[in-house]
Amino acid sequence: MIRLAACVLGLWLCGAYAATAAARDDAPKQEERAASPSQAEIDQAVEAINAARAGVVDALHKAPLSFRRILFVKDVPEGFAAYKPRADNVFAADEPLIVYTEPIGVAWKKDGDEFSSKLVVDFEIRLPDGQVLAGQRGFGEFELQAREPPIDYMSHIKLDVTGAPEGSYILGLTVHDYNSGKSSSTDLPFEIK
Repeated sequence: MIRLAACVLGLWLCGAYAATAAARDDAPKQEERAASPSQAEIDQAVEAINAARAGVVDALHKAPLSFRRILFVKDVPEGFAAYKPRADNVFAADEPLIVYTEPIGVAWKKDGDEFSSKLVVDFEIRLPDGQVLAGQRGFGEFELQAREPPIDYMSHIKLDVTGAPEGSYILGLTVHDYNSGKSSSTDLPFEIK
């Protein structure tokens, strides 16, 4: 009788342990299900993102051709907002000028299922009194094709000024939008020491 009671107790304990273990195994699955968003929540988030994106695209389209951000950087940037700003605008004689830009007001041309843009950049290096020392029209061309107009657009310009004497200078950049015919200019003062 004691053996039978021990066996029954043992079977009961095994069953209780198995039920507890199964409940513990189900707990992460239930938490996962609770943490997983519903399709309605996903659809609502995508709709909100698409509406906000449409507003940004509209604002970018209405903006004058210009730069949201333009500055000298330490190295060639790896992508949008992936740059290291310089502490100052003072360069060594053998150091290239690297400029990071985020153009805005870019016109996009639709061709079938794709949009395209084309920016052409001129540069001048001037003395503070306005005397032009060097320059080139059409120095850089930036073309981009995408399935929809991007809201994050960047480019960079790298100029070798090796051999320039020490002094103060101005880098003048003019960007031309091939699609709209608009142009915009900006000046970046720098020094060579």
